[in-house]
Amino acid sequence: MLLYNDPRHLSLWGGTTLGLALFAIGVRVWLEPDGPETLSGGSQVGLIYGLLGGGIVIFCWLLAALRFVPSWWFIGCRAFWLKGHIWLGLLSFVLVLCHSGLRFGGWFEQLLYLVFFLATATGIAGLILQQFLPRWLTIEVPCEVPYEQIPNVCVALRAKADRVVDGSCGAAPPATRERIKRWYDEVVRPFLEWPSREPLLADASKTTQIFAQMRALPGADQEDAPIKLLLSRLEEYCNERRRLARQENLHRMLHGWLYLHVPLSAAMLVMMIAHALMTLYY
Repeated sequence: MLLYNDPRHLSLWGGTTLGLALFAIGVRVWLEPDGPETLSGGSQVGLIYGLLGGGIVIFCWLLAALRFVPSWWFIGCRAFWLKGHIWLGLLSFVLVLCHSGLRFGGWFEQLLYLVFFLATATGIAGLILQQFLPRWLTIEVPCEVPYEQIPNVCVALRAKADRVVDGSCGAAPPATRERIKRWYDEVVRPFLEWPSREPLLADASKTTQIFAQMRALPGADQEDAPIKLLLSRLEEYCNERRRLARQENLHRMLHGWLYLHVPLSAAMLVMMIAHALMTLYY
């Protein structure tokens, strides 16, 4: 979700969340008596803050359940739930701090706060990445392909390179032909595969140097030589493979934070329920 594309969203949701957070903190400070233990997390006020914060956490988790009920139009669109997930999730952290009064209890509560903080931090990091990486991806990879199709595109790219090498090497001198075929099998072809197995050609400057050396071989230094045309085609395929690799890396950066955020959020929810049960029974 791009915040800078929707100023109304930023002002409405962000402003409302900030106002509610300041109000919650103000009420908590106003109700805080002289004795710091009088208004603990188990007090009436502390429980209200805890229930509100926990309820918002459950609401945030319901975002993951929307994919299973796509026909339930009456619960609102996914964009609405995503906005609530972002802003109310931040508000829940403030409410939970108000619930405890900045007293972190025993080792279990301290671990719960740490997991809660990490889940919130990874969510903020993911939101920041989503503001910049899509534009960066468009600039660096103008011919973007669907991420799931990258392995198939690499297979097709390697097949085209195989056909070009098989059809163009015959016109070269025997020594040059053997040198190019061995170089193609050991360096170029592994780089074109998915996943790539040759890191040398991943560097654009090194690729230019390597192809310049190959163009200096006997039979490849003539302007209209088939080997020179072959090398130009192979260099083009390598450049395309490098762009695909760049797209893969940016895509992993764009979505990789979820592999931290989702498990942390699940652990936080389980620990929060366990904390509530332990508070009731002990």
